[in-house]
Amino acid sequence: MKKALYLLVMLTFLAMTACTPKMTATPTTQPATEPTATPAETQIPTVVSPTDAGPSSEVKQYTNSAFGIGFQYPSNWFGPDEYVSDQTLRVAVGSDVVIPYGGEAPAAPSEVTNSYLVVVQYSKNSQDQSWNDTYASLLTLKDGESISGTRGLIIRVKQLNLGRFTGFEFISTLSETAQTDHVYTRNVILMDDQSNLLTVFGTPNNVEIPSGADWREVFQSIDAANLAVFDEIINSLTIE
Repeated sequence: MKKALYLLVMLTFLAMTACTPKMTATPTTQPATEPTATPAETQIPTVVSPTDAGPSSEVKQYTNSAFGIGFQYPSNWFGPDEYVSDQTLRVAVGSDVVIPYGGEAPAAPSEVTNSYLVVVQYSKNSQDQSWNDTYASLLTLKDGESISGTRGLIIRVKQLNLGRFTGFEFISTLSETAQTDHVYTRNVILMDDQSNLLTVFGTPNNVEIPSGADWREVFQSIDAANLAVFDEIINSLTIE
């Protein structure tokens, strides 16, 4: 199930970003860019807690010397699942068991609902035009502004810098007119002048949506509950 979700998120996101240059909507300010609390009427039965995974908590260190990249993540999280293909490294960690990339999905879905998955991906000399298009679109936006098409909505959160890498944090989700499966991810895209590409995405996993609840509010609430962990992973990133 989680493998299918991971592929769905990545394929949907790439489909949205690939069509970004064709988006014609005028950027507008989105007041709900950074949800700070769960609305009182939305009841989330179980959010997998990051258990105070802040600077003072125990963390695990991930390091890949071949790619020269490392980061820290909560010691009570699962992973890392590492996958290498040519010049690309993918590393996944999460608050529930992380299914190996390319592995078989379990016969039954996990009983852990509302968990969170973070994937760090580093590509040397990336030739992926869809990410270049996404980066170019984010350059045209101010923090809090968005751009949307028939299926996708991208909301710029803020600009980021990591050594020689520069880029943005942003939210990618469905537009109001989209009728596909629910997608809500917090993303970071960082590039250097040698076409090296570092991306990070965090997404709610195996989400349980109570009857009558708005799915966006549920996804936003799970994302908000894990925002401190996502920030710690980003802040701990090192790359040679």
